[in-house]
Amino acid sequence: MRNLVRTFATGSAAVALALAVTGCGGDTAGEAGGGGDKGGDKGAKGGAITVETAQGKINLKKPATKVVALEWTYTEELVALGVTPAGNADNKGYGTWITAKGAALPQGVTDVGSRNEPSLEKIRALQPDLIVIDNERSKSNLKQLQDIAPVLSFTYTTQPQLDTMKKNFNELAKAVGKTNEATAVNQRIDTAAADLKGRLEKAGKGGLTYAVGQGFTANGTASVRMLTDDAIAPQVLNLAGLKNGWTGKGDVWGMTTVGVEGLTATAKNAEFLYVAAAEDNPFTGAFAKNPVWKNLDFVKGQRVRPLDPGTWLFGGPLSALHILDETGKALKV
Repeated sequence: MRNLVRTFATGSAAVALALAVTGCGGDTAGEAGGGGDKGGDKGAKGGAITVETAQGKINLKKPATKVVALEWTYTEELVALGVTPAGNADNKGYGTWITAKGAALPQGVTDVGSRNEPSLEKIRALQPDLIVIDNERSKSNLKQLQDIAPVLSFTYTTQPQLDTMKKNFNELAKAVGKTNEATAVNQRIDTAAADLKGRLEKAGKGGLTYAVGQGFTANGTASVRMLTDDAIAPQVLNLAGLKNGWTGKGDVWGMTTVGVEGLTATAKNAEFLYVAAAEDNPFTGAFAKNPVWKNLDFVKGQRVRPLDPGTWLFGGPLSALHILDETGKALKV
């Protein structure tokens, strides 16, 4: 999401969203300081571990118990495993943008600064036995982090992103001795998708067409990040039998950035799902009186469906579950 951030600009909400999206990438983290082990499998009791990462295989003498996560996705995944991180990058931003059930940051997690420029001093002071990072964002200080503790580095955008997220989540779980927990959490995604699919079919809405976007304002211009099937959120929704009505060319994250005119390329029969900050919502603000917006088929058909502003479209398994839950609510099933 680094590229995403560069395009978000003016206004506190736009800046916040830019910084938030910057943290999209990455998956998985280890266990940590405040929470301790809440169960787990045999690996949690000790023994050498080999973890597959973007930087190759990382060998750990035993499951990690004090982990610093420098990407929100990894922090979310740790929490999903019942593990409290020792440190997290940007606690306030995490709490604002990731509101999935069960993903709240536990008390006692040390804020180690921003995700782009974390404090090496604060990280070192925590004496972690594992650090989890996004492979692209943290390349500049990788060596310095490796001097503090073993580093797990992951790439989020490898296709298909949903499979990559699950794979990296499993690797993180291995590092903290929580593989059984990861299996159970991943299975919840498939179960929730099947449940939503059943409810949609029962309501006569099975296989309907949708489009999903994230609205924001940058440099005074209202824009939308439309998500192609290469993005993780549509891959999650497609599990429920839904069909993506946006076919624009996406970037590495599977996103197409457009203005209001670009939205005319949305499938005419689509339900339009969107996420936008309450204080920076182009769909109820800048677009509202625009004649192009008013004449869009999904606007005229009253098929504009806002999702919870805290629906993180680039997160881990709990965010995936939140996307399914919010979509069900938006479609009234």
